[in-house]
Amino acid sequence: MAKWDYKKDINYNAIDVEKIRENYFLLHLLTIASFIEITSETYAKNLSEYYKDNTEAIQWLNDSWQKEEVQHGKALKTYIEHVWPQFPWQKTYKKFLELYKPLCNINEFQPTKALEMLARMIVETGTSTMYRTLEGYAKSLDEPILEHLSHNIYKDEVNHYSYFDHYFKYYNQSEKLGRTEILKVIIRRLKKINSEDIKIGYQSLHEAKYNDTFKLISYELFQNELHIQTKKYYPYSMGIKMTMKPLNLNKTFEMAIIPIIRSAIKVLEFR
Repeated sequence: MAKWDYKKDINYNAIDVEKIRENYFLLHLLTIASFIEITSETYAKNLSEYYKDNTEAIQWLNDSWQKEEVQHGKALKTYIEHVWPQFPWQKTYKKFLELYKPLCNINEFQPTKALEMLARMIVETGTSTMYRTLEGYAKSLDEPILEHLSHNIYKDEVNHYSYFDHYFKYYNQSEKLGRTEILKVIIRRLKKINSEDIKIGYQSLHEAKYNDTFKLISYELFQNELHIQTKKYYPYSMGIKMTMKPLNLNKTFEMAIIPIIRSAIKVLEFR
């Protein structure tokens, strides 16, 4: 059950549109995020099939996780429509689905149920820290509505992380994964967040909006700006803590492995 309502609790009419209308980097960033969030219904169906033996997990995935993720996408879409009413969101999203939906299938899942829950924890680490970063960026723009919206989404994502952590521990009681295997999945999933999701989102946006073929140079310019803003506002301590948690290390080993984890999460700077 959603803890806030994107229609009732966000005052879109209070947005100072003139202040941010020319910020096309922000338009592109919010559009890509809205696409990924609103497609969570497909993820939920696949996860429900993969974990069909666990009625408790399925209920949470369908009644809470899916609805909250889709609400995030709808909230971002509504924000976009208020600031950039001429932007062809639906047309662009159709293109996104063509490119992205083939990747959303059970064959792309991790080979065991504990490892897939681990992968979901890393995805939620990426989204939690991304919206925390967006909150900081919105504050720098003096845009309190986006700051408030980003904070709401960030809190939801952290809560989702805790549920995936719970189910990871549940399945790992029997799978007994080693730390080396866990670390490999963490690093692989971090790299996938950077190299796949954002790039496909930008490609669909570029091709649909500009009626032009995808150009790598255009994406690199967007990526460079994303790196600049992420480096300013990314919550490193939070990202490191969330990434390290599945390894279940004592304090001595935590201190030793922090440089490795910090290097790993640098992919979230979108270099």
